[in-house]
Amino acid sequence: MQKFCYIFLILTLLIPTSKANTLAQKFSPVIIKSTTNRDEPNTGDYFIANDLEKAFQELNLKTDIDYRTEYHRPHNPKEKLSIYMRGYTKFYAPFDQGYNILYVYYPMAFDKLSHQKINKNTLNKRPPMPKNANLDDDFQNYDLIAVASLSYAKKLKNSGINAVYVPQFTNPDKFYPNFSEDLKTDILFVGSNWHDRTSLRYAIEAGFNVSVYGYNWTGYVPQELYKGTYIPNDILNKYYSSAKIVLNDHRPDMKAYGFINNRIYDATATGTLVISDYIKEIEDIYQGCVPTYKTKEELVSLLNYYLTHEEERLQKAQCAKEITLKNFTHTQIAKTLLESANQNP
Repeated sequence: MQKFCYIFLILTLLIPTSKANTLAQKFSPVIIKSTTNRDEPNTGDYFIANDLEKAFQELNLKTDIDYRTEYHRPHNPKEKLSIYMRGYTKFYAPFDQGYNILYVYYPMAFDKLSHQKINKNTLNKRPPMPKNANLDDDFQNYDLIAVASLSYAKKLKNSGINAVYVPQFTNPDKFYPNFSEDLKTDILFVGSNWHDRTSLRYAIEAGFNVSVYGYNWTGYVPQELYKGTYIPNDILNKYYSSAKIVLNDHRPDMKAYGFINNRIYDATATGTLVISDYIKEIEDIYQGCVPTYKTKEELVSLLNYYLTHEEERLQKAQCAKEITLKNFTHTQIAKTLLESANQNP
């Protein structure tokens, strides 16, 4: 049943351009509400909002971004579609008279307060950035919740929340094969030390030579492996493309609720093999083209095998790349958001 749902999703993602143009007329202009500030261009939430803006613009919708503290900024003409990005920052949405979507790409809690429906005039009197906002209480006040986990979307829907599955994505204009001899490495890990990174920990414990980039790794990984704190997003494809294998793992809450992170989509789009911690959703979507591990022993076995079997490694990488570029680009996701808004008035 789960596999069927993913096949159905892939079919719905492939919205004809003519229909997308019709939806563009209905929902333009679009305002994306980012949870980052204008001067914070080094965060994942910033890139998600900007890539989504580019996608809507490619679909001929007038689009702009309201950054943090700008949610009440007036627009002319008034927005017909507002998309609120669920990042780490909690906020009160102003709920304009147009269509309002909350894009949930991290798990959120919901309780009895989430079912309260409040008059929009009352909602709009609240300050946009209160000190202690419980974003989850506003679930029922959005016209639609777009959730980057199929199982979590079902959970919300079963609880009476109007929710649909809209996964994370990549921007193939930025993430494409771009090999650099100077950056060539066997195994690459890009991510900061905010939680247990099982893929990196297991690989280092097993003696693999991993090139590590990210914040807060000083003193946690061998100095000779730590290559840098930050890779600019616009050149990250060079690093992915120049590695034989990119390691991936998920935040515990994302893993528990079936949220695939966007590193999967970005790295596979560059044509490099990604090995990730096990999430059933990855298996359902990539059908083995993104190998996954559950234990340290499984990861060690996968690394040893694909480092010594180049042809099979390249075949897996190409397979995953084709799946990503067919179904999980920024433009496809923008079309899905438009279609979801159209089908859930």
